[in-house]
Amino acid sequence: MNRRGQRREDWWLALPSSPMPNRPSIHPTAVVDPAARLAPGVEIGPYALIEADVEIGEGCRISGHAVVGGGTVLGRNNVIHHHAIVGTDSQDSKFKGEPTRLVVGDDNVIREFATVNRATGEGHATRVGSGCRLLAYSHVAHNATLGNGAIVANAAQVGGETVLEEHVVIGGLVGIHQRRRIGAYSIVGACSKVTKDIPPFIRADGHPARPRGINLIGLERHGFPPEAIAAIKAAYKTLFLRGIRLEEALDQLGRDFPDSAEVARLVDFIRHASEWSVARPAASARQDDLGFGDR
Repeated sequence: MNRRGQRREDWWLALPSSPMPNRPSIHPTAVVDPAARLAPGVEIGPYALIEADVEIGEGCRISGHAVVGGGTVLGRNNVIHHHAIVGTDSQDSKFKGEPTRLVVGDDNVIREFATVNRATGEGHATRVGSGCRLLAYSHVAHNATLGNGAIVANAAQVGGETVLEEHVVIGGLVGIHQRRRIGAYSIVGACSKVTKDIPPFIRADGHPARPRGINLIGLERHGFPPEAIAAIKAAYKTLFLRGIRLEEALDQLGRDFPDSAEVARLVDFIRHASEWSVARPAASARQDDLGFGDR
């Protein structure tokens, strides 16, 4: 509470009324470049910095001391918390100051001290979808792509050119090597080191991160029907627990599940893995260690 009895997080309610309806509310201590483009309903907090060549969509809130760097495009209703820094230069050694972008969708939350860099390579962009949450001290590097609904927990580090597909969850303190792919609806446990691609629907953990079963809780929460979950579970066993060659397992899945969109997506992901290939369980993994029934 401040001396006027207002909650600290409600500072924007104390700003002077705008003389024009729906005009952006800008705290008098904020620094906003005249070339920045702010939509109606945008709120800029104390000591925030908004550079030139920035577009901020309707309903966004930029909290105190946050920085939005040039070349950033924010969609609608994004919340950038205190001291977060988005859209600043790539840290890639190949970056030479060329014009690049950070493109962010709608309804994202970027928490305190998180950092998101623009891309390397003229005309390229780092991209964050819609409905994502980047928690405190997390980092998203140059040319990364985050699908809708991705969650990157506290102090997790997403390497350059990495792809997180939709509804991925990255636990706290995770390190993801550059140019890796994390498949949709998968979860990576806290403190893991990701050196290979993680397939969709998987629960991965460890040093290096390896599959530990399917992400049962996540699939249920996202409304996957029981028959889809059963197909994913059977596919996991065929891929990783039968002891057959990967290419043979992929072919078998095509025959066993010709009508399963989820199995087809899993097979396609593995067939198009990055140069670093797909993570697989340790040779000693046993089915009863894989947590198929975890709640």
